[in-house]
Amino acid sequence: MRDFFRITRFPSHEVIIGERPLGGLNPIRLQSMTNTNTLDVEATIAQSIRIIEAGADYVRIAAPNIRAAEALKEIKNGIRKAGFSHPLIADIHFNAEVALTAARYVEKVRINPGNYTGGASRIKTHITKEYLAREKEQLYTRLKPLVQACKEHGTAIRIGTNLGSLSPAIINRFGNSPEGMVQATLEFLEAFRELDFHQLVISLKASKPIVMVQAYERMVELMLENQMTYPLHIGITEAGEGENGRIKSALGICNLLNKGIGDTLRVSLTEAPELEIPFAGKLSSVYQIPFTLPDNDKKYLLKKSCFSSEEILVTEEKLKAVVIAETHNEQKTAQYHSSSPGSIIAKLPEAHTMADFCFTASAIASRPSFGKQWLVTPQTAKELPGQNVTLLIEMGSEKIPPIPNYVSGFFIRGCCKDPIRHTQAMNDKRFLGLVADMNSCNEEVNLDAWVAFSQQNQVPLILRRSFQTADSDELISHFAMFAGNYLMEKKIQGIWIHAPFIKEDVTGIAFGFLQSAGLRITKTEFISCPTCARTSFDLQSVLKQVQKVAKGWPGLKIAVMGCVVNGPGEMADADFGFVGTGAGKLHLYKGQKILKKNIEISEAPQALLHVLKEAGYKPAALND
Repeated sequence: MRDFFRITRFPSHEVIIGERPLGGLNPIRLQSMTNTNTLDVEATIAQSIRIIEAGADYVRIAAPNIRAAEALKEIKNGIRKAGFSHPLIADIHFNAEVALTAARYVEKVRINPGNYTGGASRIKTHITKEYLAREKEQLYTRLKPLVQACKEHGTAIRIGTNLGSLSPAIINRFGNSPEGMVQATLEFLEAFRELDFHQLVISLKASKPIVMVQAYERMVELMLENQMTYPLHIGITEAGEGENGRIKSALGICNLLNKGIGDTLRVSLTEAPELEIPFAGKLSSVYQIPFTLPDNDKKYLLKKSCFSSEEILVTEEKLKAVVIAETHNEQKTAQYHSSSPGSIIAKLPEAHTMADFCFTASAIASRPSFGKQWLVTPQTAKELPGQNVTLLIEMGSEKIPPIPNYVSGFFIRGCCKDPIRHTQAMNDKRFLGLVADMNSCNEEVNLDAWVAFSQQNQVPLILRRSFQTADSDELISHFAMFAGNYLMEKKIQGIWIHAPFIKEDVTGIAFGFLQSAGLRITKTEFISCPTCARTSFDLQSVLKQVQKVAKGWPGLKIAVMGCVVNGPGEMADADFGFVGTGAGKLHLYKGQKILKKNIEISEAPQALLHVLKEAGYKPAALND
């Protein structure tokens, strides 16, 4: 398995944030953000305390206006009176004066390069040198008093760049892209450095794990080239809620932590903010020791993602990835229906997808199939003469046993520490792929060798891992730690999770990983923000209603966003989406075009259903 103690941390310098400094050899700090109305001081104090008691190091609070920024003083006093000294962070968008006010009361201020010098982004088709010069002058004009205030009060600053709110000048020159995020951040870094201010933290967030990872890798690459060591705040923005939100967050965050990147993190879920912290703790716990060990003799080397250029397909259905289940999970899986997994046909509905193969060690497979292919050992196959089954052959066997003609296909399974054998058998047209078992030995797993063999020989590779936990959050976090990098680089063609004590649908979790990694789309994708003080409606409730009417179409992307700060930008690649307005109502979008304004909250699901029908999504897809 992955040796986490060999991870070398990006050599960030320490930034003082109250009594809990960040970066250097300090622990990975955890944080969340309140979603109460900041002007409701008592509610914000109470929620902040719940976040702290859940294990957070920092609490972030939105300050959308001067009154909210002034309220931070009273909120901080209330938290201190309750016995907590945890630093507070003010979240600022659009208004530099608000940042200036907040800097007097909190330990850190977050500003967004995409909107700090003005209003919401508007795409411009022509950016002149004069326009860029005016923007730079305006930036320095607004940053100088903020820097002075932060130096006076010992306040740190986070340059919080989001893909969904890049400035028109950045988009015009670099596109809505990872490079655009990096360049937007560098412009602000340059300004702060010229103003001799270095108590800075950097973040580059997006709702897609692959985009987020590419942005951080590029940022670290440039910092190393220019001898910069600013601490990094990592996380997926608008990850959503529940299992899918956790999977998407884990993929992106663990990918970076595996590379030594990340000094503080937030798991942004559309749930009560205190619920983010336990999962964030699970993601960071394994990395805390190696991240806090002195590595004076080790030079940090960035291992950038290397995405596979090979398209290795599995089975006659030509799938990019498959899922193998086991009989202990069959009952949970079989209750769902499946047709044409991995394909989108005439916008017809898909319910939860069953596994492509189900492994059983007994002749139980002789009973009617649950709709997929049984995977059995050669011994079990002998008890099922003439039945259409798939064989699982062990790599350790001296030789491949004769494969009966009625067998439709076979996998070869082995421990990753062992050399790959029986390559001749892989020429058989019925050979489906290798299964790399990460649990069948105590020695360190050398999965890289198997991945290299797979890529060089166009052999599908399925990753199998066992878990004895009954905690699905622990399963998700640990699977992301060990397999996330390979999945995101598209070097794995299948998942087999053995988890007999998990009550949740393990097959659904496996498909969730494949979807978040972009390997196989089997359900509607929902993009939603975690909400904050700028949200004027019950986003969690609306999201659940929207999921109920739109959860059945693979490939369809639906967004529910709290406000205009990142909403329209982060949902740019969604097919349809809602964005909250200040009046507590919703605008309905198709892509970047507003279809209908000021929809009542109660009418949102039906409004979406109406546009889906008009777009050809058939009402038979509706779920109870």
